[in-house]
Amino acid sequence: MKRVLVTGASGFLGRACVRTLSARGYEVHGTGRFARPAWAAGITWHEADLLTDAGRDRVMTAVQPGLLVHMAWEARPGFYRDSPDNPAWTVASLDLLRRALASGTERIVGIGSCVEYGPFSGLCVESATPCRPTTLYGRAKLAAAEGFAAAADAGASVAWARVFFVFGPGEPQARLIPALIRSLSAGETFGCSHGAQLRDFIYVEDLAEAVLAVLESSLVGCVNVGSGEPRSLRDIVTFFAHRLDGEERIRFGARAVTGVDAEPEITADISRLRRATGWVPVIGWEAGAERTLAWWRSRLEGLG
Repeated sequence: MKRVLVTGASGFLGRACVRTLSARGYEVHGTGRFARPAWAAGITWHEADLLTDAGRDRVMTAVQPGLLVHMAWEARPGFYRDSPDNPAWTVASLDLLRRALASGTERIVGIGSCVEYGPFSGLCVESATPCRPTTLYGRAKLAAAEGFAAAADAGASVAWARVFFVFGPGEPQARLIPALIRSLSAGETFGCSHGAQLRDFIYVEDLAEAVLAVLESSLVGCVNVGSGEPRSLRDIVTFFAHRLDGEERIRFGARAVTGVDAEPEITADISRLRRATGWVPVIGWEAGAERTLAWWRSRLEGLG
């Protein structure tokens, strides 16, 4: 049984990846800043602050992982893009990489972000699209990506997964889809941007399977992880509004957007991932959206 350490295991993406790894028979160790969450039964939990040298040393010494999936980073909506902790997360990520390589960890996958690319028209391609991030978060992630890629260039089995827009049950409430569902379910109007922006949305369970595919592959360097299917935000909003009988309460253009939110297209070319692993989304957009809506409905009804 292979031992895998997942940092940031208590987060939205981390929870899904931990469940997938555990279901596949891995010995899963998770880290988080707080005590073991209730859902993490059966997972060896390590409470640690990975922004500290002592926290990183304690976890790596205790686990001595054969495999490492590094997800930990500041991710709170409305805060993470400009968080002053972003540069510290770059330092922590590169130190975890160094420690893992020094201790003989066989395979390392870091989790990056599509915002490392910055403004671009068309599908983002790892080997061709320029990286010109416009946020502190994007720049910090890119700096970590470059360190991981350098390790891969030196012969280490290291990959950096650039994740696009993940959605699904358990997504933070302030993000678009949960905020939309909650607002329309309460009978409120929902103001949003014009909605013409194209984005690549991937269901969280598909994302977890993709990360596992990267982990089990020989891919090195940067690889896009998305659905490969561009979709407009207007289509996303309309999908949920139709199912919640709320189409007349959508106010397209009510919110002005700037920066990353205003970029006309952030979408993934996932050819490299598919060629190397054969991975394709199993659940997909529509089924994932239906599952997400059902999850939120059950919880909102429980609050009524």
